[in-house]
Amino acid sequence: MTDRRVLMMTAAWPPVGRVGARRPLRLARRLDQHGWTPVILTPDPHSDPFYRAPSLDPSLDEPPVEIHRVPALFPGVKARRLLDRALSPISPKAAHVVQRLIEGWQLPDHIVEWSLAAIRAARRMTPCDVIWATGGPWGLLVAAGVVAKALRLPLVLDYRDPWTVAPKVASKNPLKLPPAVHQQIEGALLRQARAVSYVYRDTLERNRDAFGQPDGAEWRVIPNGFDPADLPAVAPIRPGRPTLLYAGACYESRSMRPILEALHRRFGPGDEGIQLRVFGELDPPARAFLDAHPLPGRVHVEGRIPAHDLAGHLLGADGLLVITGAQHKRAIAAKIFDYLLADRPILGYGPEGSDAADLLARCGAGRWVNSGDEAALDAALAQIEARALDHTPDPVEIARHSADAMATEIASLLDLAAKN
Repeated sequence: MTDRRVLMMTAAWPPVGRVGARRPLRLARRLDQHGWTPVILTPDPHSDPFYRAPSLDPSLDEPPVEIHRVPALFPGVKARRLLDRALSPISPKAAHVVQRLIEGWQLPDHIVEWSLAAIRAARRMTPCDVIWATGGPWGLLVAAGVVAKALRLPLVLDYRDPWTVAPKVASKNPLKLPPAVHQQIEGALLRQARAVSYVYRDTLERNRDAFGQPDGAEWRVIPNGFDPADLPAVAPIRPGRPTLLYAGACYESRSMRPILEALHRRFGPGDEGIQLRVFGELDPPARAFLDAHPLPGRVHVEGRIPAHDLAGHLLGADGLLVITGAQHKRAIAAKIFDYLLADRPILGYGPEGSDAADLLARCGAGRWVNSGDEAALDAALAQIEARALDHTPDPVEIARHSADAMATEIASLLDLAAKN
């Protein structure tokens, strides 16, 4: 039996298929085991809360919890779309500048426009004891802070990424309000929060250096975790040829280009031997390389598919690929946890000494190749072609990275926040 209610605020929740939905979803499935009844408060995905319409994945398994999908006007989103339609045919450059200006002057992003709708919805529901909010987008944390003050409830923040301490923030948009303005907003929220969880230790340490940890506030590193509910019991889909699989989007900071260069260098086009299947999107440098050096038969970019459909491909692949960029050395991509659950060899590529490399080594889950080591990457791809990539999983170590462990830790933060 549970007698305490936690209002969980998240920008992404099923059927939104974004990776940001996974952590709150996995948490909500388990909190009742720790004496907490989860109540979900999220923007209605049909009220245009995102600049780009998110992919919807009806296969995501929702728990039987109270869910409030609250619509709002989101004038910033509507203004950007209207201006894009009006200006792009005349001057694409002007449309881009105006859009960046609108984006840059929001505090901190368009999701903050949801705050009033969230307050109204929270006041109508059965009272809760604590508010838990996960970000980014960071406007969601601002909305949570406003709701917490309006309802006089303790606030627990959850950082899936760094906010103002991220190296890329200052140069991301030259039309953005000064970084100091955003830092003041973040600092105020951190002073308000009774507890804060961080997926990455590096983010906690950077925030502590930038803002100082308030007296009496509990800050803790709580990594993501895999969830068997997101990998249904389906038969493995085993292609007729050795397959390296990548699930999700690539970015310039985590580019697929080195992998494509290695496939071109060692194998070239071909309908036999190793193949790369990407269920997602390539980053611009990778697309440019593939345009200049086509790899028909070797590389297949197939777009995103529902989680239920992806499961069979994960279970049948000869290697599951994860890429880490130099600025993400201390980060562990959420897809690694789904890969661990699939129990297939993982090929990691990124900076030497990355936290993801350490995780793979401790779990015996695959092989890590340091950025720029062409010989090691070629050898790893040859192992995949031979269906012999390193894989000696340690069940005890892997169990430490389950969603059960994540939920236990976050529930203890809710307990602390409710007592203070």
